[in-house]
Amino acid sequence: MNFRLLEAADKPAWDALTGADPRSGFMQSWDWSRFKELYGYTVIRAGIFENGTLLGGAMTYAYDTPAELSMLVMPDGPVLPDWDAPGAERLLSDFCAFLSERPEAEKAALIRIQPRLEQPPEWLGRLPRAPLDLVPDETLLVPLSGGPEAVLAGMKQKGRYNARLAERHGVEVERSTDPAGTQDFYRILDATGKYHDFMVEPPSFFSSLADIMMPAGKAAFYFARCRGITLAAALAVYHGRQATFLYGGHIPLLREVMAGYAMHRRIMEDAARAGFEDYDFYGYVTPEKEGHPYFDFSRFKEKFGGRYSRRCGSRDIVYYNRLARAACSAARAAA
Repeated sequence: MNFRLLEAADKPAWDALTGADPRSGFMQSWDWSRFKELYGYTVIRAGIFENGTLLGGAMTYAYDTPAELSMLVMPDGPVLPDWDAPGAERLLSDFCAFLSERPEAEKAALIRIQPRLEQPPEWLGRLPRAPLDLVPDETLLVPLSGGPEAVLAGMKQKGRYNARLAERHGVEVERSTDPAGTQDFYRILDATGKYHDFMVEPPSFFSSLADIMMPAGKAAFYFARCRGITLAAALAVYHGRQATFLYGGHIPLLREVMAGYAMHRRIMEDAARAGFEDYDFYGYVTPEKEGHPYFDFSRFKEKFGGRYSRRCGSRDIVYYNRLARAACSAARAAA
């Protein structure tokens, strides 16, 4: 196999490859990489080829800093032809070496990977577990293969009750692919972050995302309203077989109308009509993890049914020679 940088002409093949591979995800899509570039990241797009056929690779992200060392990250990646093949460990090592030699990677002391592997090969488990994951390692996947009419039936009893209650209260849900909706979306998300005390990305993050992803048909806003008030908002992203609830919030008004249930029901029904196979709630913890930042949100999410998925989490490939050089340089500077 050989490696080379991907070109614009490789985009259809790359998106087809990552979209069909359940071990990858939307952060490895070409449009997501364009969004990250717009937001200030350097992207190394590289493929693994055999006889001219694209079999794997990665969208690898680097953010330039004044620090002497940095790292490269591959959320939802890399893509390998077969993680369990005898030569997979060597293939990953050689591919990362190829990336580390790029000019954009000259300061990188490690490469952090996080494929969506629920049962990783033994050799991958020997890599150091990263102190922070690039994406949530636990999630809830709701199947959509039964079509929109099966969405309600697939919910837990309390979820169905609340979704029907929202309908009786007259909650209406609007879908928008207009980037101008960023302002309304951010208002709800920011209020939710302040109420629940969690950090929210700046508005420029969402405007950049919407500007790239929405014209490409890869993202949409949803707004749930009742009595003329926007109560809940969500940002869904799409890639391959999967729709994902990436961000969202609910202001603490009219809780009794269950606007969030109407909103997610609509997102799932739309995704089912479009042919997506599952809906990823993107971050979930099991009931025994009380006190976890995701705990309360997870109790809400699980009412929609679905399957719990725990993945291998982020792993680090460390270049100790670069760490050593940086340490020696720092020691000389301090002398």
